[in-house]
Amino acid sequence: MVFEISEYYTGGKIRLKPRVELYDTRDYMGKQMPGLAIVLDEVDQKENVTEQYAVLTVSFGDFLTLKNCAFIDTNNCPFASQLLSNEVAQDTGHSKISGYCEYPLWVFKEDFLKEIGGEKYEQYSEQFDAYMRREMSEDDMKMDEMCGM
Repeated sequence: MVFEISEYYTGGKIRLKPRVELYDTRDYMGKQMPGLAIVLDEVDQKENVTEQYAVLTVSFGDFLTLKNCAFIDTNNCPFASQLLSNEVAQDTGHSKISGYCEYPLWVFKEDFLKEIGGEKYEQYSEQFDAYMRREMSEDDMKMDEMCGM
């Protein structure tokens, strides 16, 4: 998958190929979890990667409990909204403010992440699902204890 965007400063066209990378985050109890990052590589006409162009997502170090979500680095990627027109993600309407910048939270379509992520997306998805199943079963046990079952 390759996107063509209008470069912010020159107005020229740039071809970008996205890929999934993972980074370390922590949940509210300090457990290490993978975070989802989208890296954009600049490619030539034959789709050969020439160099890393930008990291579309930004991490604040917190584990996001919404699957396939990431904050978008609109500060360093002013072209980010152009990618929404490709229907690979949807703006959730939520954002995080840090300093003078506001970072929108997007949810990426799973088929898009599978296409660009391969094994890294599989690893993220499996760990996320296992974590959420464990959290839900622990909550169920606590509720049973509270109800005297």
